[in-house]
Parts: sequence; C-alpha cells; structure tokens
Amino acid sequence: MRSGMSVRTLRTLLLSLLICLAPGAFHAAGGATSPGGASSGSGGSPLGMAGGKEEERRILLMKQDLARQIEENRKLLDAIDKKLALYQSLKKKNVRNLVKLYESMAPRTAASQIDVMPKNLRLTIFSGMNPRKASRIMRYVDPRVAAEISAQMAGMAPTAGGGQ
Repeated sequence: MRSGMSVRTLRTLLLSLLICLAPGAFHAAGGATSPGGASSGSGGSPLGMAGGKEEERRILLMKQDLARQIEENRKLLDAIDKKLALYQSLKKKNVRNLVKLYESMAPRTAASQIDVMPKNLRLTIFSGMNPRKASRIMRYVDPRVAAEISAQMAGMAPTAGGGQ
C-alpha cells in the first residue's frame, strides 16, 4: 500500500513537475517578461539574457529539489511497506495462535465464547480451523450464530429472520 503522501506534498510535487515539464507555461504564469511584453529570452538586451539565465537556474534548482523529494518519498514508502509487511505477518501469527487456542478448548466453552464475539472475528477463527474441530464447536454454538457463520463462510449475507 502506497498512500503515505500528504495532499500538500502531492500538490508540491505536481506543481514542480509541471514547471519542469512545461517551462513555457512558467513564462505565461508568472513572469519574466520585459516591459514591452516580449519574453525575457527573446531579445537583444543584456538584462533579458540575464533574466533567462536566472530562470534556467531556478528551474534547475526546482528539478533538483523535486528529484530529492521524490527520493525521500521513495524511501518513506519503502519504510512504510516494510512496516506494513511486518504488521501483516504478526497479525497472521496472532490469528493462527488464536485459532489453535479455540481448537484446543472444550467445544462447549469455545461455543459460548464464539456466541458473543464480533462477527468478523468468528469468521476469522472458523475459517482457520480444522473442519472436524470446527464442527465439534459448531454443535454448541447458538443456531442463529451458526447460521450467520455458515452464510459468511459461503460468501453470502445472512438474511434477516434466520434464513427465511
């Protein structure tokens, strides 16, 4: 997942990119024109040439700044990706441990706890269980809860009124 940039950073990057890719648009937007309206790079005056060089230098600095920002963002994204992968790995490990825990419980005890837990957690636990162990627990689960779990595992939304 690569959505760690702020809106402000994206705007800055896009503006810098537009300026780098379309230097003519920079002239139109802001600026360096001579008093007669001609572009600063078009004329024979020494001031016009100096203005064009100054603009080129500014554009070069902006390009360098943009490249630095892009590299920083790549590094940040890589760090975020590594942390996300670690988080997902730990989450999977915790889910496996939780499944093992419920599989090793007495079926009635596990069922009484499953009856009161959130729907998404029920589905996660039953999806990871050995089918034989899950069926032993399911015998003791409240019939409405068992119907919800079954519908979720089948990829169907449970209907109101217990399947009628």
